[in-house]
Amino acid sequence: MAKTKFKKESIFKVIQIILFMLPLLICILMFTILPIVDTFSKSLQYHPYESNQTITAINFKNYEKVFIDPDFTSAILNSTMIMILGTGISILLAFVFAIIIETFIFKTARNVFLALIYSQFFISSFAVGVSFIFLFGPKNVFFRLFGFDGASFTTGTHKLPIWVYYSLFQIWRSLPFNLILFASAINKANSKYFKLMKNDNIRLFEKIKHIYIKEVSKVFFAIIFTNFIFASLLYPQAILDQTTFDFSTNKAHTITSFVLDFMGASGKIYNPQKAYAAAFFGFIYLLFLLLLMLVIRPSNIKKIIFKLKTIHLKRGSYV
Repeated sequence: MAKTKFKKESIFKVIQIILFMLPLLICILMFTILPIVDTFSKSLQYHPYESNQTITAINFKNYEKVFIDPDFTSAILNSTMIMILGTGISILLAFVFAIIIETFIFKTARNVFLALIYSQFFISSFAVGVSFIFLFGPKNVFFRLFGFDGASFTTGTHKLPIWVYYSLFQIWRSLPFNLILFASAINKANSKYFKLMKNDNIRLFEKIKHIYIKEVSKVFFAIIFTNFIFASLLYPQAILDQTTFDFSTNKAHTITSFVLDFMGASGKIYNPQKAYAAAFFGFIYLLFLLLLMLVIRPSNIKKIIFKLKTIHLKRGSYV
């Protein structure tokens, strides 16, 4: 009887868990998995005759068209630099600033400073876009302030790579979020190991190496994933003056802008199948970059270094 009762309770708990998780699973299925599958299936539908859209062939011709398009090559380069350079610098700066804030600034001033920093995260992309156009657009206010009239991202004789501009925007948008999460993790570590650090008089470098990195690793996935969203959805038309700037000539497309262009966003030839192919490949590519950045997270790097040292010591013992 006791076993039967235990089984019934276990089954009831499992059913409860399933019922609680069901809405989330349905949402993931409807708004994530099905759109991805639908995008891939539509990307394989190729219309060999532009004059007759009723004739459809199933092949990879749309992908071939995407890969030979120079705009897509630029889009991949720009999106890659945003993801790796912009996100990498943002994470590094956020970690350094978080250590400075949590180590050298008094609690009251720290709370005010973090509140001011985080408030920038809620400023709309439109407002930030207007600021960026004013600073780095045709008026080139930023470079003129420092006497570099010829340097510019959009005009002039000495154009800087556009991916640098996008990376600056990525840093601007993601730094507050990254900083808050890092500061929270470091603050938690300080509270958790306060007595230990005080008694042993642990140096800052030792704190970072043995305590802070361990706590930061717990929020690293959330940081990387959020930055991945920022990078993959960056729409350059929001931070560039479309009336005076040609995206194709200046090799300024991102994956998002390239896809939306063929969905009719900028009046180009409407070619949804090509857009689907670019979107699916772009998704897989950015997902690969996301996984790559997760592999090189601090905890994994420490494990790799430890394994390499172990292998080296074992080899040395056999000599």
